[in-house]
Amino acid sequence: MADLSAVYRDKASSPATRLTLAAAHLCILGAVLWVLFGGAAAAEAPAATVRRVLLAAAASLYFLRTLGTLFVFMRRRMPWSEAVTIAVWIAIFDGLFAWFGGRNPHPFGVLGAIGAVLVVAGSALNTGSEWQRHLWKRRPGNHGHLLPSGFFRLSRHVNYFGDLVLFTGWVLVAGRPALLVIPALMFAGFAFANIPAQDRYLAGRYGEEYRSYAARTARFIPYVY
Repeated sequence: MADLSAVYRDKASSPATRLTLAAAHLCILGAVLWVLFGGAAAAEAPAATVRRVLLAAAASLYFLRTLGTLFVFMRRRMPWSEAVTIAVWIAIFDGLFAWFGGRNPHPFGVLGAIGAVLVVAGSALNTGSEWQRHLWKRRPGNHGHLLPSGFFRLSRHVNYFGDLVLFTGWVLVAGRPALLVIPALMFAGFAFANIPAQDRYLAGRYGEEYRSYAARTARFIPYVY
């Protein structure tokens, strides 16, 4: 298996890759909005207006977060293989949420409202933690040190946990329990690929500082795992 930690060590810029992924995501968002408001989903479930609006809001929020990640927070090279994989993944889950959520004829209830709260909370955890780290890295005195405070006191990879919360909420907004397979797959990808790779990179870069931080901080899910 390729050493994914090498990706985090490569600090080369990759504007073409990022712009291509951003453009692809914008096209996907346009298709999602058509499915929700101009396609078959809207025709088959005309009463589910609140659900469709919130699904569109979730997809739009995720697009804005992608732009922030690509052009503000990411400080490493993005390989073309990664950009293509992410674009395909976005197309799959955006399409599933829009198609099956937009065709859901059931009334939008309490679980859906909870889901909307989780979408906002998960986005805040992910983007808020990335913003805190971004500000931390801009201070000269913090060069060569990791951020152990703020949201990162909750878990070492609280940004990934935020995405897990967001996507679980997105499933509740869609009102389709079968779509829980999406956050389940995300959990597996984070727990068995992304997080181990980042842990190897961080341990190699920060040494004892990271090992001390890891010993007192949950790995992924705050206070649990």
